[in-house]
Amino acid sequence: MEEGYHSAHKLTMEEVGISLADLRGQPLELVAREGAQLLLSVAMEAEVTEFLGRLPYGRSGEVRRGYRNGRRERRVKCGAGEVTVQAPRVSDTVEPFRSSLLGAWQRRSRAMEEVLPLLYVEGLSTRDFRRALRPLWGESGLSRSTISRANGALKEAFRAWRQRDLSLEEIIYLFLDGIYLGVRKAGQGKEAVLVAHGITREGRRVVLHISLGGKESTESWKGVLHDLDGRGLRPPLLTISDGNPGLLRAIADVWPTVARQRCIVHRTWNVLARVPKKRQEEVEKALHRIFYAASLEDAQEEAQRFVARYGKEFPTAVEVLGAHMEESLTFYRFPERHWKFIRTSNVLERSFREVKRRTNVIGRFPTEMAALSVVFGVLEEERLKWKGVRMKAEDIAWIEEAVKSLDSEPINLGAFQAALAQVS
Repeated sequence: MEEGYHSAHKLTMEEVGISLADLRGQPLELVAREGAQLLLSVAMEAEVTEFLGRLPYGRSGEVRRGYRNGRRERRVKCGAGEVTVQAPRVSDTVEPFRSSLLGAWQRRSRAMEEVLPLLYVEGLSTRDFRRALRPLWGESGLSRSTISRANGALKEAFRAWRQRDLSLEEIIYLFLDGIYLGVRKAGQGKEAVLVAHGITREGRRVVLHISLGGKESTESWKGVLHDLDGRGLRPPLLTISDGNPGLLRAIADVWPTVARQRCIVHRTWNVLARVPKKRQEEVEKALHRIFYAASLEDAQEEAQRFVARYGKEFPTAVEVLGAHMEESLTFYRFPERHWKFIRTSNVLERSFREVKRRTNVIGRFPTEMAALSVVFGVLEEERLKWKGVRMKAEDIAWIEEAVKSLDSEPINLGAFQAALAQVS
């Protein structure tokens, strides 16, 4: 019955109040909500058809069980926020019609958060899709045509998001990082999914770019930056990244004047990797005193003490710390209340851990678009949970002045460099 319903009467996006033209250029949370709205609406229509035993305007050979009586607006909370659906109404029934789908959706908001990224997967089989949605509505199930239509609409919306205009986004802090996933079923190794993620002048968090990048080469990262530039994004005031050579070269080539901050967590890991395990806790505390000092001056003094203390014992570790040290201390020139956000790439790293947790159940993805779509969905969920960064007018003035001062008066590490020279 359900398959026949969908071939005879296709619930259009316009009928549930969605227009793909309206989605282009819209915030990510809108795209996510509209996807949830579409899937729930078409599934409820199929549920009513099964309950009545006939298609809309159709006749059944049995005693009439009731009839459709229009729709009523219902507001439902899900992982992407609140959505409005036009719930079908049924009248003249012996037993009242109650939607098990809508009830399950409302009761299990956490389940909705778990499932939402999978709504963006293009290419999963009907069986996989049903299994992914089972936590929401048990064994009710969805037809192949329902899944295909909802999936196609979501894919088109995701593609529109990837091409949206960025000229109105004023990015202060831009985070760049990659996560390695098993992208193709036919492949063996993992491939890098490259992500650009920013904090705006208003303190909002926004995902700007997701693409496949092989092994994080310079050319791959240049492609990301050129895409952002081509869609109208102005250069940020500060980039935050790990020490990946390809990424750093790409930033230097495309945005040579933009200030750079290297993640202090990655720098700490790199130093500790050159220290015997039994001494790592001690050395980590010494590094902590550099990167969590009260001021830039205090950090410079702690860095000199580090060299004096460990230069002879762990020269390679000290050499790693000294490489491009000024880019590990850039954050000290910016507003102190922002330090915890910009001295590391944790904003993306935490989201990537959630991506890996979710994608473990999928294994290797069937297509490139499937992998990118799931990363998109999870990052959007994590973004919605984030409270944002406090950005006052004085903060913006401070940041702009910091960028100018870094250009005219770079961080002076003369004493630190001199101490390093004595070690070598």
